[in-house]
Amino acid sequence: AGKELARSLLLSQAGRRPVTLVGFSMGAQIVYCCLKELTKYQEKWEEIQEMISKGIEIDYSKKGPYEGLAGMRQPASIVEDAVMMGLPKHLTIRSWYSIRQIVAGRLINCYSRKDLILTLMFRMKQMKLKRRICGTSPVCVPGVENVDVSDLILSHTDYCYKVGEILQRVRYGEPTKGPNDMVADVLVETEKVVEEFVTKELGTETS
Repeated sequence: AGKELARSLLLSQAGRRPVTLVGFSMGAQIVYCCLKELTKYQEKWEEIQEMISKGIEIDYSKKGPYEGLAGMRQPASIVEDAVMMGLPKHLTIRSWYSIRQIVAGRLINCYSRKDLILTLMFRMKQMKLKRRICGTSPVCVPGVENVDVSDLILSHTDYCYKVGEILQRVRYGEPTKGPNDMVADVLVETEKVVEEFVTKELGTETS
């Protein structure tokens, strides 16, 4: 479903305006797969642009690697924002770095540490793996916004009823912060990191 969504966005004749993708649970997984697929198409798009600049003829036939991609829009210009809630996927840092490059605006991961259904499901499915789950933990990748909704989501099924509140919490649809606001946020986060570091160092010296 994610691959089909990506292809429909690429070859859509309904206009060229950017879209916002929002999903929870399996819907979030579709959004995630769509973004991953768009990163692959972005690589092909860049290859096509390079070939065009060199005057190389491109084969868009079924036998070629660029089948059906004639008139494809730039994948990186399609998705403005993406909000994923309770994403049932193991955390893969490399994939998140890739999809961060394909989303022009905000990339948001909403998670709940109290989502036991998601946790137990993955433990039973892959007992030997101890990788973190996106829907129950933050994604530590630059440019990814992590929103803890543990106070709202006590069970995976709660997402059905709390989507509106979560979207309000992430300020969905509100104007993007200006440069001054972003600088202020960075300073606050920096102060937190420094404070944690100093506290840790003092604790080590004391012990």
